Amino acid sequence: MAYGGYSYFDPKYSPDSEHDFTVLFWAKGSMPIEKIAEAIAAESSVGSWTKLRTMNDFVWNHYRARVFKISKVGKNSGLIWIAYPLEHFDVKNIIQFQASVLGNIFGLKELEELYIFDVAFPRGYQHQFSGPLHGLEGIRKLAGTTKTRRPHVGTIVKPKVGLTPKEWARVAYEAFAGGLDLVKDDENLVDQDFCKWKNRLHEVMHSIEKAGDETGQNHLYSSNISDRYSRMLDRVDYLNSHGLQKHVIVMLDTYVLGMSALQDILEKTKKYKFATHGHRAGFAGPNRADFGISFQIYEKFYRLLGIDQLHIGTGVGKMEGSPVMIKRLHEIANAHELEEKIYLGALEMEYHKTIKPTLAIASGGLDAGKIDALVALQGKDVNIQAGAGVHGHPGGTRKGAISLRQAVDAVMKGIPSPQYAKTHPELKQALNQWSYFQPSKIEKILEYEKKNAKALRTLALKKGRKGMKLAFE
Repeated sequence: MAYGGYSYFDPKYSPDSEHDFTVLFWAKGSMPIEKIAEAIAAESSVGSWTKLRTMNDFVWNHYRARVFKISKVGKNSGLIWIAYPLEHFDVKNIIQFQASVLGNIFGLKELEELYIFDVAFPRGYQHQFSGPLHGLEGIRKLAGTTKTRRPHVGTIVKPKVGLTPKEWARVAYEAFAGGLDLVKDDENLVDQDFCKWKNRLHEVMHSIEKAGDETGQNHLYSSNISDRYSRMLDRVDYLNSHGLQKHVIVMLDTYVLGMSALQDILEKTKKYKFATHGHRAGFAGPNRADFGISFQIYEKFYRLLGIDQLHIGTGVGKMEGSPVMIKRLHEIANAHELEEKIYLGALEMEYHKTIKPTLAIASGGLDAGKIDALVALQGKDVNIQAGAGVHGHPGGTRKGAISLRQAVDAVMKGIPSPQYAKTHPELKQALNQWSYFQPSKIEKILEYEKKNAKALRTLALKKGRKGMKLAFE
């Protein structure tokens, strides 16, 4: 069932993990799924809607996409696997990749749904990128947790916007004094008149110095520089001129910045040896619709480009994302090998050996009562970021921070938080305020996934994207 005069269907083709991209699509439309698949392959590689007089054998053999597998759900819907040759893509040009594979195909009028689940990047493509400069272990070194291996704890100053620099830094000091490793700007605070970036920066440095003298910790500040490129460049230069690499992590709103600006600014932060903090504000727009692109793909690009720590969700807080999906995002951040899990729309992939792990940030609706469950899901290599779960504590910011540290201490000692709270009043207050998320709930979900992986895969292949959603509801 050719599209535009050519057939892109090649069921005998086996992608090469060194030289082929593998992309997993879900599609539904007004024509048979086989033709939809070929249309996607054509429009994202060498073809068009009709036969081309300019096509030649060399182009066809070397640059076309190949539909090598289809799992039909209905006559006009199904999962599609397409392989793209490495030679199709420009060197270090993520924009060209996005335009090709994640771009024009969304406008095909025959489509009623199109969702791109995952991309397995070949090692031959990955070696172009240097990955994180610091990565998980580098961030641990900055925070001084290389030996203890405990989870990091941090907060976002609240309210998100409106505080003056001195007010903002006063809240940050209380959080640091309570034992938190990190305080960060929220995604929508940069350089507004009520809290200018430079003024806030210097006030926070005073807070870090004062709190560090009291706690003995090296506290960190994620400073949001997200803006047009020239302004971001000025801010990184300014941070470097003050020698703030030990305390400042450069924060970037990765998704709304776009890959081009992100790639350039990361080259500058690496030159100056700053660690980076990636916030994913905006990704959920195309992640929750009938036409969309999974965050799995963006996350892989962010790790290849070199984000050192990245927001991935929690699985136990207020943001969307099932526990098993969040666990997968955690694996994308810091594992070396990723196994195929079709019920999550997740492909098998191996990172190039030069790409360091990224530290996962769990953020969104967290408090001390969720720490046990979060660690049961994501393990201890995680930065636990609680905003209102610190500042909404009955005792205020400092006691909210203390409650988070106490919950982490309990995890490290193997003691459930409710038991530890009997002798730790700040934790007890937090549990009374927000209750306790039983880690057994997470453990049951993970055990269910482990025992039913084959059945879940069958459900996904039979019902497609709907089956994936049903798997863990």
